[in-house]
Amino acid sequence: MKWLGIVIGVLVLLVVGSLLMLETSWAREFVAKRASAALGREVRIDENFDIDWSLTPRIRAGGIHLANTEWAGEGDMADIGAVEVTLDLRKLVGGTIVIPQITLIDPKIKLARNAEGTGNWDFANVEGDPPQEGDGSPNLPEIGHIEIKGGEVEYRDDGLNIQVASTVNTERNEQGEDRVRMVADGNYADEPFHLDATTGTFLALRDRQTPFPVRAEASVGSTRTVIEGSLTDPQELAGMDVTVDIRGQDLADLFPIIGFPAPSTPPFDVSGRLERHGKVWAMTDAEGRVGDSDVGGQVQIDLGHERPKVTGNLRSKNLDYDDLAGFIGAPPAVGEGETASPKQVEQARQLDREGRVIPNTPINVEMLKAVDVEMRYHADKLLVPNVPANEFDARIIVDNGRARIEPVRLLVAGGKAGGIIQIDAQQTPPTIDMDLEMRALDLAKFFQGTQFAQDMGGTFGGKLQLKGRGDTVRSMLGSSNGHMSMVMEGGKVSNLILEVVGIDIAEALGFALSEDEPVGVRCMVADFGITDGLMKSKALVFDTEDTNVIGEASANLKNERFDIEMLAHPKDFSPLSARTPVGAEGTFADPHVTVDPTAAIARGAAAVALGVLLTPLAAILPLLEPGEGQDSPCSRLINRAENRG
Repeated sequence: MKWLGIVIGVLVLLVVGSLLMLETSWAREFVAKRASAALGREVRIDENFDIDWSLTPRIRAGGIHLANTEWAGEGDMADIGAVEVTLDLRKLVGGTIVIPQITLIDPKIKLARNAEGTGNWDFANVEGDPPQEGDGSPNLPEIGHIEIKGGEVEYRDDGLNIQVASTVNTERNEQGEDRVRMVADGNYADEPFHLDATTGTFLALRDRQTPFPVRAEASVGSTRTVIEGSLTDPQELAGMDVTVDIRGQDLADLFPIIGFPAPSTPPFDVSGRLERHGKVWAMTDAEGRVGDSDVGGQVQIDLGHERPKVTGNLRSKNLDYDDLAGFIGAPPAVGEGETASPKQVEQARQLDREGRVIPNTPINVEMLKAVDVEMRYHADKLLVPNVPANEFDARIIVDNGRARIEPVRLLVAGGKAGGIIQIDAQQTPPTIDMDLEMRALDLAKFFQGTQFAQDMGGTFGGKLQLKGRGDTVRSMLGSSNGHMSMVMEGGKVSNLILEVVGIDIAEALGFALSEDEPVGVRCMVADFGITDGLMKSKALVFDTEDTNVIGEASANLKNERFDIEMLAHPKDFSPLSARTPVGAEGTFADPHVTVDPTAAIARGAAAVALGVLLTPLAAILPLLEPGEGQDSPCSRLINRAENRG
């Protein structure tokens, strides 16, 4: 066995001799040249290697620099104050490379990615390919621990508009476990960015048997996100057992951050489980609130398409109706007890200052073109003050810039409402196409909880068909063409009308009421044509047991001004029973009603036969869904009008 001792002695001498050579400038220059050739970038080492001798010698290299690419800016990509490597000579003699510890001291790293998606970490002219398992390449060394002291990392992404500076250090938690801590600040999509993350060690990235822990708190602008859990395969972002909680002022803020499309909403707070399956990311078991509405369900985004595709099913037990205002670019309600962000409060105040109702928020064409969507939403109850509304359903589809909400369905006041809304952002400017209707609404139920509930009644229906184009909802409506019809029959008008509109106006309309005798309403019909944003009445008739009220109306959707004139025609006409016209005018935000004897309608402008007004309106009767076929007050009124016309 003497020969074995000689061999071991020779190996020890070779190792010692090699280590001694490391302390020369020749070794420093040799290593720098080899590293430069391997990376395709200049590598410089300022100081000769220094060795602290023992059976586990510590080898120190000081002043290590890695050059940057030309496009990434001035300065090196990496400046490392020193690298210290501990080597186990006893294991080395046995043919195993064991490195108990690697310490990086004051590493300063600059990472950058340009608008084309190329990173400065994409090295050119690398010699050979990375070794693969089972190809005969030597085994990687066994590394016990990596320590980072005073690490700094700068990251710039021109494509995503990110500029971040961070500190990176290793630390040990209360359980004695090694962790990596990163704290970062900067800007993300022109919003302030902050990150505080703690993860497993770099060496733990190679272990697919032990869950890799991660906890991160991040904020971009007013949006805050907390992620906590573990991954069994962190290099592939697989095997996730992660929860996520995200809260912010507006869901629309997520689009410039992560590319997730959403309408503008009131403040939100939603949590769930984060999953990844290949190119599909999903948030499951989601629960939370958006404004004053609860929300739950699941959402996933598939990155394996030409455009990312978002799908999912969401549900609410209670949906506050004004939380939907963001779909048309309007702010939610901002009164007492309502949930709204400071930005939305200011938006509502701006509309008030302008004296406007229709919002002027630009349509996010970029969002509609960037992502495809197929979402289903259901709410058990729609919260509208004093109105019974439930079973709200909508299917939202976005395909290459063309958005459709179809069908929209709602049970309201014993009737049904619904329709289809389409926006085509492929057109310049975008176009809108709406087809909405309400059928058989019970007005007694509609006004439940108010002083009108017992005195009203009757059945109401309506239909709106409209097409327009523009960059905002205001410009779309202001350029629109279409048709709107409304019909009501049954019910009654009581002395509450006197309190609401005033005695003089009620009398002018033929509603001079006694305390105990409400006037029965037989039928009300309103029919409007819409041309280039201007609504003009084709028919405006209110029929009671003893009076026909005929009117004219117009509304300008461009400037939100309207004008209505109505005149009562008693059925038992006499010269003494002539009425004074009633007018209403102003803006949608500030209407007012007057009695005006000089109105044009008093001079006969609207004194046309009922037959001319009502003949084309038989098609809207199905909106009432009468139980007795066509034998209803409105059908009889229209039939009589046709016979007279």
